[in-house]
Amino acid sequence: MVISVAVPAPLFKCFDYLPAKDLSAKDGNDLSLYRPGQRVLVPFAGRKLIGIIKNTGITTYPETPNSNTTKKTIKLKHILYIFNENAIFSAKQLELLTWASIYYCHPIGDCFHTALPTRLRKYINPQDNAWQKLTSTKWLRTQHPYIPKKNAHKQLALIEAISHQQEGMWQDALKSMGFTLTQLKTLEKAGYIAAKECDSLATTANENNKKPPITIELNPAQRKAAAEIQASAKPFNVTVLQGITGSGKTEVYIECVRNALKSGKQSLILIPEINLSPQTLTRFQSQLNTPIGLVHSGMSAKERLSTWQLAREGIAKVIIGTRSAIFTPFKTLGLIVVDEEHDASYKQIDGFKYSARDLAVKKAQIENCRIILGSATPSLETLHNANLGKYQHIKLTQRAGKGKLPEMHLIDIRSRALENGCSRPLLDRIEKEITNGNQVIIFQNRRGFSPTLMCNACGWIAHCIHCDAKLTLHSRPPHLHCHHCNYKQAMPHSCESCQQPQLSPLGSGTERIEFGLQQRFPNTTIRRIDRDNIRKQSDMIKLIEEINLGEPCLLVGTQMLAKGHDFHHVTLVAIIDADASFFSADFRAIERSAQQLLQVSGRTGRGEKPGTVLIQTRKADHPLFVPLLSSDYDSIAKSELEDRTLCELPPYSKMITIRADAKVMSDAMSALQLLSKQLHQQFSEQLSVQISGPIEANMTRKAGIYRCFLHLFISETKIRNKVLSLLPEHCIKNNNHKTKLQIDVDPLDYI
Repeated sequence: MVISVAVPAPLFKCFDYLPAKDLSAKDGNDLSLYRPGQRVLVPFAGRKLIGIIKNTGITTYPETPNSNTTKKTIKLKHILYIFNENAIFSAKQLELLTWASIYYCHPIGDCFHTALPTRLRKYINPQDNAWQKLTSTKWLRTQHPYIPKKNAHKQLALIEAISHQQEGMWQDALKSMGFTLTQLKTLEKAGYIAAKECDSLATTANENNKKPPITIELNPAQRKAAAEIQASAKPFNVTVLQGITGSGKTEVYIECVRNALKSGKQSLILIPEINLSPQTLTRFQSQLNTPIGLVHSGMSAKERLSTWQLAREGIAKVIIGTRSAIFTPFKTLGLIVVDEEHDASYKQIDGFKYSARDLAVKKAQIENCRIILGSATPSLETLHNANLGKYQHIKLTQRAGKGKLPEMHLIDIRSRALENGCSRPLLDRIEKEITNGNQVIIFQNRRGFSPTLMCNACGWIAHCIHCDAKLTLHSRPPHLHCHHCNYKQAMPHSCESCQQPQLSPLGSGTERIEFGLQQRFPNTTIRRIDRDNIRKQSDMIKLIEEINLGEPCLLVGTQMLAKGHDFHHVTLVAIIDADASFFSADFRAIERSAQQLLQVSGRTGRGEKPGTVLIQTRKADHPLFVPLLSSDYDSIAKSELEDRTLCELPPYSKMITIRADAKVMSDAMSALQLLSKQLHQQFSEQLSVQISGPIEANMTRKAGIYRCFLHLFISETKIRNKVLSLLPEHCIKNNNHKTKLQIDVDPLDYI
């Protein structure tokens, strides 16, 4: 009897093991002890690894020749330990992960490893109770009177927060408010507060919202959309909910979740960004009186395992999470929602390169449940499936409530002087909005003060020493920073080439725009929202609360501002540089530009006041602006699909990219040239297979490693499946100590 185990190793197969030695002879031959999906500890390459049982059975191993003897039987190793919980992965999860391993050409053991919570990936000892016992900490106020110390503002705020809740506050909630465990322990030591350990499962099962849920009346369009989604006779149904920004897609999601709850089913809500989780959780909690869990990378390993188990046991009825939440197990899943389904954040670009959106569709098929793909600007792949009739397509064309779509205007800056990135007409309009007591968003998708530092004397430009990329100038503190490899260096006082001190920043990032606005509007509150300024989720929560107070302010930010936020007091959106991605080598450039511009434009005009969008451009005659100014995304999508079909680009073909990484460029190119030759020999007669490359990446050297790409475009499904089945073997043969080959199916990073 052998047990086939998937281990976290870069190999495209499972490994056979014998039963554990410490079991009795009777138990050792009992196949029922070894269940597919169960965790086991196995010896592998001199290490002890956590593996997942794939299947079990009786196998007779053939004798194989050996150099020392004529024949020698293969000797299998024994499983070291069986974890006594039930199977970690259900049959449906195993099916999903096995499919993902084949489709994305990724080792199955690593797929299983990625899907496990961190605490279940690591082996501590046989008595490890990470799975059996989960507790959460609640903090309560004691009777000991608190006398505020001078300047102890944080302590006072913490005491007041806990005092307002008679039943205490969960440690997770306090952490989200910006308080630390050290602060809690300090007050506990002084006797002001006390910790109480509670069983996570029992507590969540018994503790729903104390307040009655809010009921929001849907408008006719929303009611019709929800009814059409529910009307499908088949349990598995994919619906594209295309609603303009502010049309109330979230209310439709909540209505569908409410219907799933009435049927005794659970729901999974996927969102593109961690920063959207607080407001999404608040909206769902306010309308649904049911346990709701969060899953994202900002949570501790213990918190994620707790939510994972709550969903698996069917206690948490709704799970809201980012990309990795797709691997959450459910007892009775009835609905999946992928909000902003077009967003590139759903694609994992390192390691196991999966698309959470596409896995969500496959998961819904396996679970036989409904799935909603929601967006104001759906991806062309999704629209293509809707056009073919594979997906149900529902549109919301009017904003909910009193909100109206904003007016959009261009500002041609070809002949205008700019003041730290802003033109004079734009600054005048910003001044008008601030004078009227409104809020303004200034959108620039570049961090730092300036993307380039140049010498005016000789033309030298500051480059990263590890990447083929320019260094970004930051002003607080002054330094140069590579956003690709995180290399930093002090701000030079003179040119490294000619030693002249005539250095000038070129272009504007969020820091420079903030600086310019501070000079122009010294009495106005200015908030910068980018990865440099917003480092913790609590920072974003606090900032959004301040914005929603409605006080006049200027919001300078990157794409963090463009996704899903509902600001009712913003009356003007200014887009500083709309041309940045028009001339990219990426064939998705126009699609992404339109999506980004329409998404950020949708942040204004959501309240009672009308909104306006001003777009600065040096290409005012670009054809994209004609439909864009009337928010006509459908025309843009139709035109792009027509271009794609002529070139047989996705979605009219499947794209597979093989990337070669090496310390020497010639090694990377040689490996891909050999692979290209092998593929040409096998598929030379197949017209549906187009091979492009190998070519150097746009940024050839990144973090000291040279990168090249080989692209495959395959229009026939059967041929694509054959190619995918052969690629792992080819890559293993061509991998060596000099070159690493990586396969990326449906890639976003390929230039």
